[in-house]
Amino acid sequence: MCGIAGAASRDPAFDVGPIVTRLTAALAHRGPDGEGFHFARGRSVGLGNRRLSIVDLPGGAQPIASEDEGVWVTYNGEIYNHLDLRRELIALGHRFRTHADTEVLVHGFEAWGTELFGRLNGIFAFALLDNRSEPGELWLVRDPAGVKPLYLGQTGPRGDTWWFASELAAARACGVVDSELRPEAIDEYLVYRFIPSPGTPYRRAWKVPPGHYVRLPLARLPAEPTFQPFEARFAPATFPRTAGEWTEALRGGIRAAVRRQLMADVPVGSLLSGGVDSTVVTGLMKEGLPQPPQAFAVGFAGERVGELAMARRASAELGVPLREVQVSDANYMQAWLEQVATLGEPIANTGILLVGLLCRDVRKTHKVVLTGQGADEPLGGYPRHTAERLLPFARLARPLLRLLPEGVVASDRMARMRRVAGEPDRARRFAEILAVFSPREAGALTGHGLPAEQLAAPVRRWLEPHDDGDSLNALLRVDARLSLADDLLIVADHMSMAASVELRVPFLDLELLALIERMPSRYKVSVLGERKWLYRRAARDLLPPELRSLLLGWRARTGRKLGFTTPVDQWFARWMTQEADAFLTGPSAMLPQVTGGGGAGVGRYLAEVRRRGLVRPRQVMALFVLESWLRGQSGVSKRGAPSR
Repeated sequence: MCGIAGAASRDPAFDVGPIVTRLTAALAHRGPDGEGFHFARGRSVGLGNRRLSIVDLPGGAQPIASEDEGVWVTYNGEIYNHLDLRRELIALGHRFRTHADTEVLVHGFEAWGTELFGRLNGIFAFALLDNRSEPGELWLVRDPAGVKPLYLGQTGPRGDTWWFASELAAARACGVVDSELRPEAIDEYLVYRFIPSPGTPYRRAWKVPPGHYVRLPLARLPAEPTFQPFEARFAPATFPRTAGEWTEALRGGIRAAVRRQLMADVPVGSLLSGGVDSTVVTGLMKEGLPQPPQAFAVGFAGERVGELAMARRASAELGVPLREVQVSDANYMQAWLEQVATLGEPIANTGILLVGLLCRDVRKTHKVVLTGQGADEPLGGYPRHTAERLLPFARLARPLLRLLPEGVVASDRMARMRRVAGEPDRARRFAEILAVFSPREAGALTGHGLPAEQLAAPVRRWLEPHDDGDSLNALLRVDARLSLADDLLIVADHMSMAASVELRVPFLDLELLALIERMPSRYKVSVLGERKWLYRRAARDLLPPELRSLLLGWRARTGRKLGFTTPVDQWFARWMTQEADAFLTGPSAMLPQVTGGGGAGVGRYLAEVRRRGLVRPRQVMALFVLESWLRGQSGVSKRGAPSR
């Protein structure tokens, strides 16, 4: 795991050294164990790396080259099947100088070209510099699950120089990001609570989508990047047919994924929330390691019921040591405000900050931890997935839905159910399911007038043109590549790597994911609305008997999801009544400058919420995060933020 950076100029006489050096230095927190550079074509192309040493501690320094130095790589991540690939490449005549998984990339690219990308089972973002023919090519690649982020952009008066980096905030701090915002990015953010890839807030900066690569020919650098998809080349050897066969396949697949991800030359720990996913992972780690893994848990001080209580019980039943971090409400809020303002792009996510705070303690003894993150999107773990399963019933009940008051269900769910039930187009329906603000609401707030079809385009990108007609599986695929990759995984990466800790996600192991995504959705969400139901059956034998009823019972299958939670709603309820208008639309507010009508749409929305007594915590938080992020980019005071 590392921080990677680099640059390439159209002008062969231009020295990119200062840009690459600054970018790499800005990523020092991601790799405190070493720094390395490689420059080529004079110094008009450069690669930089900050290393967090986990595999081949003495020999894995980067950038790494092939035998004849025709191909160079700077790489962030882990390749879990690198030993298998190494054996294939040695049989083809390649000679390895290190034991690092990194070296597989240069030899594999020499042997297989872009076919290499689909052969990799891992979490990765890397840049390959191919000098085998003049003047060479630069390739930027992001893993199919999107666990590792990768940004790129243009800098200079005419955009003559391209840069790339693991973090957008680092590039912004180095002065290579043009500060001009994309107006449509505001609408995208309001709909999804993040900006879907390949977009960022800025006109001349992009993020590589999951499972895509970019080719930058140095002879003629393009005006804009072209993102090419690649498919992971993993498939089950045999396809299960019955529920029993799928149960066994899931259980075996999860066990194999955890064993693969124990690959390290340093101790590996576990993040344990006490929910079913992290408990399964921790139990399998204990099974695969010579000593029980150190588990880590985080929660709010003084809570009687919450993640810490659940983690204590799970650790006791599993027989693993537990280290706890207790966070006060005030400390959490201060840290969250700092995160919101300094993240490279606005993301309205609160719970994942607890993982970042926990990783500060993890780093005292560990560099690597496994987590239960990533199970819910492909397996159908959220209430929004139930909405697609129950869509036929919702359509039959449309007349009744129009009559029911919003207070019948929590938050804005009734309004969303009405919109979802009435939308025949799959991409636009999925956008409504995932939306914070509906596309129509986002348009009213910004005044940009973007059509709903444009705002549904990030969903349509991930729809298979010729699928098997299983609409719920289609939604789960979209959710994993969109919400998971561009929201939860980006924030988790940034929060953990700020403490120099690598998070591994066994549920997104590409061999396991290939199995899960081929499983019929009737085994994921039942006709009764039970979420992850067959997976929970598979997990039964992987859990201590004392935890099974708690983690696998009816309430767990249909009720509120366990995991890292925060009391943000309480803060925002008070903030909404006392400070929201001044913060979002007052003289110091930035939102009026990026929306039409001087922020009138935002003011009308707040007034409507109050007048009708609507419960809109997600929407209000999204507005707060956007305003705070805009202020952080411009240096405007964050006064008016919620306080205890």
